[in-house]
Amino acid sequence: MHVGVLGGGVSGLTCAVALRLRGHEVALWAERLPPATTSNVAAAFWYPYKAEPPDRVLGWARTSHARFVALASDPTAGIRVREAIEVLRRPMPRPWWADAVPELRNAPPDRLPPGAAAGWSFDAPVVDTRVYLGFLRAWLERLGVAIHQRRIASFTEVDADVLVNCTGLGARELCGDTAVFPIRGQLVHVVDPGIDAVLIDEDDPRGIAYVVPRGDDCVLGGTADANVESMEADPATAAAILERCGSLSPRLHGARAIAHVVGLRPGRATVRLEPETLTDGRRVVHDYGHGGAGVTLSWGCADEVCGHVDGAPLR
Repeated sequence: MHVGVLGGGVSGLTCAVALRLRGHEVALWAERLPPATTSNVAAAFWYPYKAEPPDRVLGWARTSHARFVALASDPTAGIRVREAIEVLRRPMPRPWWADAVPELRNAPPDRLPPGAAAGWSFDAPVVDTRVYLGFLRAWLERLGVAIHQRRIASFTEVDADVLVNCTGLGARELCGDTAVFPIRGQLVHVVDPGIDAVLIDEDDPRGIAYVVPRGDDCVLGGTADANVESMEADPATAAAILERCGSLSPRLHGARAIAHVVGLRPGRATVRLEPETLTDGRRVVHDYGHGGAGVTLSWGCADEVCGHVDGAPLR
């Protein structure tokens, strides 16, 4: 089939690759392409954050984890598998996403920050979006996928047998989905002082904290402010992020900030991944609303999208 994929972030690029590998003729349409997408801003380590429903997210996350581990063997992909440590301030049952990783371990006490009661340790692919999104785009070009940079205001503007809607927040206008809302995330990039693991603390009463080492820098987060659309970095918020992350690793005290970054995650009560028949009889497969887990769910969602496209009737 001739498939038109809408959206130039990680979901759109991944779906386009997966569909082309299935043998479909694919063209991608996007108002913005890397490095100017929300996906480029993401801290991007494997972690199913701010995405529902759990049963479907678990399957998508499991598939993506395996795919990222496989892609990490390609030095041009920008992926490293690192230990991730989730800090617990009180004993907790196994997390709901535990079955999506090959092995979930109790974190050794000497790997935990002061004041932590316990922690989980697991292998998490760290996806350097500065490299990975370009890797996906180059893959599409090698596969012969046409890439068109243009804003699409209506599905009728794209001539294709089947459409795949990966427009994220753009779905509010494109298909009138009022359930989509922004989740503002602010990050601080610092020179990497030698952090050797991803560190996560969702239970800090001051707010979420995470540290993502990428080799030359560390991405420190963060915030998750629903229905806030400001793209201006707030100095007080940045200072609070640095303080929370410094509690996770003393190496970060005094680390030099090199960038302050803001992105708007596409939030939704549940990820929308489903087919719909348009008034002209064509089918569109929606794939958006991934919250803070767009990278984490990308390959699993792409596989499901491919299943819907494979079963779509021809015009």
